[in-house]
Amino acid sequence: MTTLNSPLIRALVLALLLPMSMMAHAQEEGTWKLNLKDADIRAFVTQIADITGYSFVVDPRVKGKVTVLSSAPMNKDEIYDLFLAVLQVHGFTAIPGEEVIKIVQQVDAKQSAESLKRFDTIPSEQLITKVIQVNNANALELVPILRPLVAKYGHLAGVAAANALIVSDHSANVHRIEQIVKELDSPSKYEVEVIQLKEAWVGDMVRLLQELAPSELGKQANEAANKYSVTADERSNRLILRGDENFRSKMRELIKKLDQPSASGGTTKVIRLKHADAKSLAEILKGVMGEVAKENQQGQSSSGGSGGGNAGFAIFADEGLNALVVRGEPSIMQEVDTIVDALDVRRAQVLIEAAIVEISDELGSDLGVQFAVADEGNGSTPLAGTNFGNVGLSLGDIIGAIASNEVVSPATGGLSLGLGERNENGITWGFLIQALSSSTAANLLSTPSIITLDNQESEIVVGQNVPFVTGSTTTTSNGVSNPYQTIERRDVGLTLKVTPTISADGLVKLIVEQTTENIADSVESASDLVTNKRQIKTTVLADDGETIVLGGLIREDYSVAKSKVPFLGDIPYLGALFRSESKTKIKRNLLVFLRPKIILSKGDVATITDEKYQGLWNINLGLSKKLGHKIPEDAKRPPINTLFERNRLQPDNFGTPQQ
Repeated sequence: MTTLNSPLIRALVLALLLPMSMMAHAQEEGTWKLNLKDADIRAFVTQIADITGYSFVVDPRVKGKVTVLSSAPMNKDEIYDLFLAVLQVHGFTAIPGEEVIKIVQQVDAKQSAESLKRFDTIPSEQLITKVIQVNNANALELVPILRPLVAKYGHLAGVAAANALIVSDHSANVHRIEQIVKELDSPSKYEVEVIQLKEAWVGDMVRLLQELAPSELGKQANEAANKYSVTADERSNRLILRGDENFRSKMRELIKKLDQPSASGGTTKVIRLKHADAKSLAEILKGVMGEVAKENQQGQSSSGGSGGGNAGFAIFADEGLNALVVRGEPSIMQEVDTIVDALDVRRAQVLIEAAIVEISDELGSDLGVQFAVADEGNGSTPLAGTNFGNVGLSLGDIIGAIASNEVVSPATGGLSLGLGERNENGITWGFLIQALSSSTAANLLSTPSIITLDNQESEIVVGQNVPFVTGSTTTTSNGVSNPYQTIERRDVGLTLKVTPTISADGLVKLIVEQTTENIADSVESASDLVTNKRQIKTTVLADDGETIVLGGLIREDYSVAKSKVPFLGDIPYLGALFRSESKTKIKRNLLVFLRPKIILSKGDVATITDEKYQGLWNINLGLSKKLGHKIPEDAKRPPINTLFERNRLQPDNFGTPQQ
């Protein structure tokens, strides 16, 4: 039997232990030397775990033999960096986590997240992922340049939105790529240059340059990395270029060739208006653009410019087509388009609803006693009597009627008691007592409404056209009869005249003139008709839909008329037989309310129209009910368009066709 001291056994044991041999100590404490030859990689991981104190999880696919030769002592961090280098040579890598380090194949490393908190200094061979910000260059353009420098199992990509690079590789290689990007990302010599145009208009020039240089100025140019720009300064007709020398030189050549005088010396354009009035807008443009053209002409003369073409401005209004015909230089035409676009807009409308309320109350009370005694033998003159004309009928009328055997109608509004007699001696006497009272109350409500354009005067008149005599004659100066009469007709009724103006914040200014006029009772001293007139002229502010009171008249009249016999009429109680008294009390209240509603769209007009039509329909239903008409339960309001249809069966109030 062979013993352990046998040379063969010793050689066999030495051959088995040699691949696993490691010098764990060197000259100084805390350093190690590694000398391995064809050692199993899993045993190598175990030894590194003992030295570094890290915990490792090894992928089952991690297999192989490793050889490491080291003559210099190394500390723990250097040992771990060497360990990473050995793994890299054999196609593996270590992914540090929160608790353990995973040993996996390099091709799977970029899908795993690493945690580098355990390292004070990141090992140069550690596989990491880093974002490199690019400030001046285009990150996408750097990707094809840097991709060959990244390992096959690494990753390199560009982010256009952030203009940055994402690199996944070993720490040392990532640092190298970062240094290369820093050198390539140096700012170019971008400068700003201003070019004064002499003939062309900057707005047209910018569009031409964008079409001629699409890669630098077109839509397909990347916005994040686009360092070239051409800006139009319309106020001074100048171009502002930004870019490097090559770009600016290219643009200067193009601008020099394009900035030439117009072949026609100006531009003629026909502008069809949608909402504005051509004649009014033409007057505005003549006043504004005429001064601009004059200033441009003077500026070109003072600066020595040639000023190609006619620097003037001409505009004509075609009222038939509601269009403008404009001729001028491109710079002026550009401003004309801007002004027309701002003024040719749909004008707002305003629905103005008014409510005129008049309440009147009139009270009257009359009380009077009259008597008379007359003798026919002494003519028609009474011997004694009282005759008061402020209450009802006069006693003279009564006695005259008695003398002629006529029937006298009593005064209206109360009690009239009269006594009288004529005897055989011709003595006539009469006695009249009248107690009258009257009361009149009226409530008048008018609600006119009208729709008008913003800042446009509108008027509505509801009333009668009444004739007034202005002159007449029957005989000329030479005695010839030539009768004639001149008449003037005038509207008498309700008149509402309004001019609304809408402000930017929805406030409505109203210039209002409201007149209420009616024919009054006849006046004895007047030679023609007498009218009562109430008028308001004012300017007010109101919010959209707000109801405001414009003003009003509150009037109260109280009058007392007494007629009496001196001294006798003042006697208490008995004096009532010798006096008459009339009392009248009149109160009138007149108020005017106004409510504006702003109409901005077609839908608002349709809504208001439907509301008014519905109100008319409700009135028709109410009248039909009062007249006793039978209303079907399924009665529906006919469409509003039926108001304009003719020569067909017309629907009645309840939608039932009638001939």
